[in-house]
Amino acid sequence: MVCLQASAAPQCNDIFKDPPRGNIQPGLIPPANIGPSLGLLDCSNGSCTPVAYDPSTYEFQPGDYNYSSGRFHQGNYVKTSGRTTRLYFDTLSINNSNINLGGDASELIIFVRNALSLAGHVSINGIIYVGGSVDIQPQTIIDGAVASGGALALHNKSEVNFDQDAVDKADFGGMCNQGPVSVDHYRIEFSSDALSCTAKSIGLRACVNDACSTEATVTSSVELTKANVHYQNVTFTGQTQTQLLHPAGGIVHLGLGGTSPAAPYRCYIDGALVSNAACQLNFEDTGLYFEVPDTSSCKTSNQFNLYAVTKNTQTQQCQPLFTNQSRSINFSFDYERPSSVNNPAKLTLSSVNAPAQTKTISGGSIQNMNVQFDANGVASLTARYPEAGVVRLNAQYLHFVTQPSGATESLFLTHSDTFTAAPAGFHFSPMNHVRCDSSDPYDPNCAIFAKAGEPFAMQVMAACWQTDNDSDFSDNGALQNFEYASLQFDVKVEQPSTGADGALGVTAADFKITANDTGLKIDNQSWSEVGTMKVSLAADLHYEGVTIDAGRSSSEIFGRFTPAYLDIKGNVPQLAASCQHFSYLEQPFGFIAGLEPRIEVAGYSTLGTVTSNYQIGQWWRYRHRDLAEQNPWSGRRYQDQSGSANLADFAFPALSGRVNYQLSPNVAELRDSELKYVRTPAPLVPFEGQFYLELSSLDVSDEDGICYQASAAGSCLPYRFDEIGKGQGVEFRYGRLRLENGYGPETESLRLPLRSEYVTSIDAQGLANWETNQQDNCTVYQTVSSSDPGEGAVSGLNMQFPAGFSAINAYSDPNLSSQLGSLGLGQGYLYFAVPSSAGEVPLKLHIGPWLKWYWNFDGTAPDTLYDPRATAYFGTYRGHDKVIFWREVQ
Repeated sequence: MVCLQASAAPQCNDIFKDPPRGNIQPGLIPPANIGPSLGLLDCSNGSCTPVAYDPSTYEFQPGDYNYSSGRFHQGNYVKTSGRTTRLYFDTLSINNSNINLGGDASELIIFVRNALSLAGHVSINGIIYVGGSVDIQPQTIIDGAVASGGALALHNKSEVNFDQDAVDKADFGGMCNQGPVSVDHYRIEFSSDALSCTAKSIGLRACVNDACSTEATVTSSVELTKANVHYQNVTFTGQTQTQLLHPAGGIVHLGLGGTSPAAPYRCYIDGALVSNAACQLNFEDTGLYFEVPDTSSCKTSNQFNLYAVTKNTQTQQCQPLFTNQSRSINFSFDYERPSSVNNPAKLTLSSVNAPAQTKTISGGSIQNMNVQFDANGVASLTARYPEAGVVRLNAQYLHFVTQPSGATESLFLTHSDTFTAAPAGFHFSPMNHVRCDSSDPYDPNCAIFAKAGEPFAMQVMAACWQTDNDSDFSDNGALQNFEYASLQFDVKVEQPSTGADGALGVTAADFKITANDTGLKIDNQSWSEVGTMKVSLAADLHYEGVTIDAGRSSSEIFGRFTPAYLDIKGNVPQLAASCQHFSYLEQPFGFIAGLEPRIEVAGYSTLGTVTSNYQIGQWWRYRHRDLAEQNPWSGRRYQDQSGSANLADFAFPALSGRVNYQLSPNVAELRDSELKYVRTPAPLVPFEGQFYLELSSLDVSDEDGICYQASAAGSCLPYRFDEIGKGQGVEFRYGRLRLENGYGPETESLRLPLRSEYVTSIDAQGLANWETNQQDNCTVYQTVSSSDPGEGAVSGLNMQFPAGFSAINAYSDPNLSSQLGSLGLGQGYLYFAVPSSAGEVPLKLHIGPWLKWYWNFDGTAPDTLYDPRATAYFGTYRGHDKVIFWREVQ
């Protein structure tokens, strides 16, 4: 029996470091309860099988997903929704895909037990651990962290952007130990006034950093002390409010005793830091009290109550100081957060009870207002602040009390309370005025806004309230005092309507503007996709105690966006020989149907990621929607690579063929094109055809001038199909057609032989060896009489009849029934009808230029192609060429 000793989970920070490391032992240890295998996760062309996510949002819920293997091919995959999603694979392949594009790296962990394969343009936002070795290929970008149990190799063009925060925030599900969460300090927060007859609200916060910009996400337990004596144990996460009573009145010291996690505390009174020794609160027996409700900027608040109370010495409870009386109370307000404002807005305060009164108060100044207290000693007020932030409303009243002795005592009653005026919403708009409201990219008003991934300027406006049901904040007033750390943005594609949302380059920014601005300007925003889109809030805002729903935003349309450049993937075209596996020089040849030159054209962003929306319908602007306007590849050219002969389009100087466009997949292919190898008087031995087809940079540019480039930083390039024909066994032969003389009586039909020949070798003196092309079962010839005596015709038989000789017809068969013939084993015949008269008939058989030859019949044109010629002799019996002597015997 072998005993296995369980090892403790390693520290996460020991595994994931910058730069990334391999050969980590021990590495991540998967939990035992991740569930049975879900089989193969196969993601291709934007969808996955099986569908383990929400098909309406493509989001994986937090938790464990265990697969035997995975494949992500050509698309954007995996969105997360909140806490960490953990994907487990035995093996995983990622090819030209974006994983968790624009998402939080802490929300995705990919664990590969064995091999991870990366190819093409790959972008991953997440934390990756590979049990075996891993090779981070060029054009791979990982934002998050990566580590491996085996060797880890990084290439020069690969990029790993290590994110320590992602490692700290991620939920590893127990695969490694993230250690205790550190609380930097605790805070006690309260305002400076209190009444002995009612409870006082005390704020408690557990801060992760010195500025307390982040609060702890773990549970904290603290002991609240009053006068250095235990008062209350409080358990909370992040922050909480608790109530403290002090009926005895007077000054009392507040503090914290034991804390867990252990950390020191700080004291803040009216928002200002004081020493712990000065963390004191004075509980008065008589005073003013009110709580101003939080409200939307520019909106009148809900009514709140102002109480003037004193403590009942018998019951220790609060009782009204005034009933059915009007009192003149001094009010002022201060800018709390921010304390220094861009817009020194005024506060409007109203007393609701009749007789009503309204005052407008400047920051830092005092306004006196008559306030009517009702029978219950309550005065109703409202406040309106036309800016954003936290402000403090102060009330002061000088109250005179007559003592039993008849003496008069004055009490200076004060109270203050802070409230938040939060933006009603936000509006996103481009800084330039180029826009496209149309769903049609060919609409003349649908101008180009930017390229995918290219920086553009965007403004975010914090908006004043106008109406409660407002959903369009474009015409609302702008708030200049709003400040917020890490305002988060999201994006939603508008057109194409079925397109991918893509990702913004800037997903969060600190909102803080100057007095001259009406919104936050982001100069380096970008979008990874093609089409049009709108920007929105990515998450609810927790602003100074007020939650602003993520849906409280509106956006102008941003667009139209084009790809930054095009990427071309070509096939390997297959040659179609004119006859079986060969063609003659000058004879047109083309490509096998279905295997013609073909390119897949995809759009890419400046980051090198695929713009999947470019492939949708009319947004694939490499293919013009109007057939007559489609790119004909008019700049294409061919160049021989065999080194044997020149190559040309058969229609030179024009171009043969047409470009056919298809969608899904988006390809363009050259159909019905014909080429030829050019023949010269100098003979050539057979050779294998090999050449390239080059498309000019304009041939591989779309309607917006977006062109084929190696990268976003490159320049426009032509695209080349290289070494077409190499190894395909298509042979090119230097050929001719030979027509022989014929002899026979005028009373019989005459047969003339013809044959195709090609050069098989060339001797040292440059003389060609011609042989019958026995593989030629394809050449077609016509014997229809032709009146054309020249060399330009390509069909028909020209016959020059002597004087007194009746015209006759020639045929291709002995039955004299057909005038269309074809060679067999390189041979054929001409058959003539019985002429019934003697004579010599010169013949010229018009044939295609590939079987014409430089016969130089005239002796003056050695560089001119001639049709084959012969003479039919009628009335003369010549006999067989192999018979030397012949005589008649009895």
